[in-house]
Amino acid sequence: MTMAYTWVAVPKGDTWIVQAQDGHIIATLGTGKEAKKNAKLIAASPYMLEALKSVSELIGDEDLEDNGELSGAAVCDMVRSAVQLGASS
Repeated sequence: MTMAYTWVAVPKGDTWIVQAQDGHIIATLGTGKEAKKNAKLIAASPYMLEALKSVSELIGDEDLEDNGELSGAAVCDMVRSAVQLGASS
């Protein structure tokens, strides 16, 4: 899968910045380990959305079977909901 765009998390002084390849700033976060983790999570979100879209296309309208630990229907509902949330932003 080739991403049309990517975001990166970079430290800037005492804060973390999430920016697009063109330099557009997506988010500015505070300091500390949590800020670094959150910046990296935000930077990965376009890739995660594309992965969820791919899973959604694979499962289509059918639900996955339960595996004894996870409800296939619940997992499919979570994937579809996440894709809808990403599409609405």
